[in-house]
Amino acid sequence: MLGAVRHKGMIPWDDDIDISLYRKDYERLLKAIEEDNHPIYRVLSYDTSSWYFHNFAAILDTSTVIEDNVKYKRHDTSLFIDVFPIDHFSDLSIVDKSYKYVALRQLAYIKKERAVHGDSKLKDFLRLCIWYPLRLVNPRYFYKKIDQLVKNSVTENPAYEGAIGVGKEKMKEVFPAGTLKELILTEFEGRMVPIPKNYDAFLTQMYGDYMTPPSKEMQEWYSHSIKAYRK
Repeated sequence: MLGAVRHKGMIPWDDDIDISLYRKDYERLLKAIEEDNHPIYRVLSYDTSSWYFHNFAAILDTSTVIEDNVKYKRHDTSLFIDVFPIDHFSDLSIVDKSYKYVALRQLAYIKKERAVHGDSKLKDFLRLCIWYPLRLVNPRYFYKKIDQLVKNSVTENPAYEGAIGVGKEKMKEVFPAGTLKELILTEFEGRMVPIPKNYDAFLTQMYGDYMTPPSKEMQEWYSHSIKAYRK
């Protein structure tokens, strides 16, 4: 959404596209792609893979292969678009609980050097103390924990909506129910695509002055550290 609003396309220094859908539409999309049985495009999710552990799905271009230099427990995969489910809930405690599981899940699969941030000797020491035993834990364990949190939060009259167990911004990613429901069309790389009519409220909450690009240093930080090849 940020790229569509600020750049009318891809963010020049970013290297991916994310899609967010309400849970019902999210599940419909994944089912449609699987049933289409396309020779190149397929769904990568907890249910379609023996190793995938994120609480969102990815749509793969299987004619490509990528090298990922981040993961300790590495698996070959392809270029992808992430698809995030937006859930409705009223109990805000699931936000903090899911964040803790996300942090543990990340430590369970990254390389040792990725666990050392250099922001504090004490914090790095504590991260490594957790990282070593987590090498023995399957990250999919934390998927189950987060998934159960979401399922237990279902209510008839939800107060909030957001992608639980996906990002790391906690309450920044939680919005009043219905914020993302109404859509408008905007330009993206020469095509018209739907984004929330309330995009300003969303982007302001997430990024503040979102029309001002980040510094050069921050632009370099956004890379996903992968190399991609055509098969």
